[in-house]
Amino acid sequence: MGTADLHIHSIYSYDATTTVRGILKQAADVGLNVIAITDHDEVRGSLEAQQLAPQYGVEVIPGVEVSTSDGHLVALFIKSQPPAGMTLNETLLHIGEQGGIAIAPHPFNNLPHSLSIEAVLGALTDERVKGFLKGIETHNMGTQNFDRVAQKLSIYLPLAKIASSDAHIYWAVGAGRTSFSGTTARELRMALETNTTVPIPYEGESSSKAVLSWVRRIMMRQFGYASDARSASTPVDTQQISNSTLIKIKNKNKRVNK
Repeated sequence: MGTADLHIHSIYSYDATTTVRGILKQAADVGLNVIAITDHDEVRGSLEAQQLAPQYGVEVIPGVEVSTSDGHLVALFIKSQPPAGMTLNETLLHIGEQGGIAIAPHPFNNLPHSLSIEAVLGALTDERVKGFLKGIETHNMGTQNFDRVAQKLSIYLPLAKIASSDAHIYWAVGAGRTSFSGTTARELRMALETNTTVPIPYEGESSSKAVLSWVRRIMMRQFGYASDARSASTPVDTQQISNSTLIKIKNKNKRVNK
């Protein structure tokens, strides 16, 4: 049996604090077979991770967390980034047409950016797109205090059950993972398609630990620091990250702060 974490954020997300190399190192250290870096409406971190992954012995699925007009959606196995702002069904159609599939992250909890049960049921009854929504997060480390409704309703939905970290800090990678038969991305996709995944939720301290750690690290990021692979437990100056990566990070921050 293999394990995967399909919802991870790198510094290509404005609200995350770990470099791509830092994520890959942590994923290898905690024994994950497959990961997906799913930055907010940004696919570059995922593509960078695919290039670097062989150095760490971890397989990377191309992915992104898309901001639909109905809430956030995790797109996997994609070839290009879906535009933000479309409806859930329009986004699913865009994902499916390029051979991808999708997962509903942290749904049904009335938190900002979460899909409602009405939106998901609407997708599952739309003949054009119902085959592209394949999974639902029943356990998300960041929203674990709000996941009970998703856990109950998932019993009645034809969707693979997923546990994810939704990591925005390095140590959270793998704190919430999904078990599947096999060890490869192809075998993981088959498990998602056949609804045979098993969620392994985070069982450590409450999510308040993650929040406090995130606040400290996001403040350090404002001063140019990020968690990097050379010392995944210690922030390092971003000057030590490759110049191309640093330029992309700064450009992303400029767009977010406008």
